[in-house]
Amino acid sequence: MRVVFMGTPDFSVPTLTKLYNDKNIEVSYVVTKVDSKSNRGQKINYSCVKKAAIEYNLNILQPVKIKEDRDIIDKLKECKPDFIIVVAYGQILSKEILDIPRFACINGHASLLPKYRGASPIQSAILNGDKVTGTTSMLMEEGLDTGDILEQREISIETKETSDSLFEKLSFLTADTIYSTINNFDNIKSIRQDYLKATKSVIIKKEFGKIDFKNETAVNIDRKIRAYTSWPSAYIESEGVQYKIWNVDVLDEDIDLASAKKFTDDIYVIDDELYAKCKEGVLKINTLQKSGKNKISAKDFINGLRL
Repeated sequence: MRVVFMGTPDFSVPTLTKLYNDKNIEVSYVVTKVDSKSNRGQKINYSCVKKAAIEYNLNILQPVKIKEDRDIIDKLKECKPDFIIVVAYGQILSKEILDIPRFACINGHASLLPKYRGASPIQSAILNGDKVTGTTSMLMEEGLDTGDILEQREISIETKETSDSLFEKLSFLTADTIYSTINNFDNIKSIRQDYLKATKSVIIKKEFGKIDFKNETAVNIDRKIRAYTSWPSAYIESEGVQYKIWNVDVLDEDIDLASAKKFTDDIYVIDDELYAKCKEGVLKINTLQKSGKNKISAKDFINGLRL
């Protein structure tokens, strides 16, 4: 079996590795994003997929815009792949590319489609308090995550699950799902997505991480903190200083503010512990990080305050 693999971040690497380790599969090309430069241009940064491809001694292609790169499109045609496998590549493929493989272009997506099409399905599942998520292998078409479903696998979302921990679990589940799909392709009957049940996940922006205690519930803030662990992190701003909030507990009971000292308008110090009053409910803040400093416990943070 001959395949072309397209991917970019660390989420994609387990799938590439699983394909590479099968002696019956030839990975003809690995297509990934172009190298980036550090802020001052002193260092070239490779994608995680490129690093893995170099380790495996695979042929690497890095188009700026794959739909417009005739040389790369011709190379893909010449190698006559059975499948093109796409996992978090980051570019939309043209119909010309989708028509290249003998069998299909297959995408691995980190949700149970048609739920959470788009850029941030893992964060969306945590933000919405889902108990279950999963991965989908699907036939690719020109729309964004709209193709027919081939195979799906579910996974539970733990109570304190973060996007980091869920990313890792789903990266390996996606690898298993893709591997199963291409090895059983002849026996799989594709299923059209139910467009009436389709939901979207958006590209995450920095400002999404800002916490507003007065207008958000404790439950929703906890979800935000866990969803945005990788980026942009959940944060507050006080007197021009940013503080990232890394770990909290949602409390069932209210807090007695009679002996409390204020850190901000919404955060209180009580017996060497930090509590935040929210629109609904209370959060106990366990770990936080002042801008430019390391993560520390709430107790150590309080010891450094002058209230």
